Amino acid sequence: MIQCDRCQAVIEYDTHAGWPTISLLVSEHLGACPAKLDFYGPAPSRPPSATHDTKNTPSHNFIENIGANDSKHDNQFITGCRKQRKSEAQRKRELEDDEYTYSVYPTSVRCHGCEKEISLDKRFRYYPGLWIKHKKKCRGIQKIEVS
Repeated sequence: MIQCDRCQAVIEYDTHAGWPTISLLVSEHLGACPAKLDFYGPAPSRPPSATHDTKNTPSHNFIENIGANDSKHDNQFITGCRKQRKSEAQRKRELEDDEYTYSVYPTSVRCHGCEKEISLDKRFRYYPGLWIKHKKKCRGIQKIEVS
């Protein structure tokens, strides 16, 4: 398991998962992470916790340290290798159904907010990671949502 430093979500994966799988899970989470980085404010400061491992290896006893009814630990859990991945058709449909996209292609979409062509991640066809990042920060989309 790896804990996200932004939103404190726990990314869970099979103990036999290789680095490419773990890296993909982390990348997917960071693309959709609900906590945004604030590049203009001060860096968050928090004391090191018992779950933080300085050797960059995930803590495997994190769950055991959290009480079932402990309200201080309101973490969401993301299961890794056990979750079903979306098919290419599902990813394409979601991009086509997104109100802020048009001209959807396997490696790019057009944004209604800024009218720019946004490249999609090249790992898989219709992979939305980069679109999700753009959608969160696009000023054109933010203006549309405000009005």
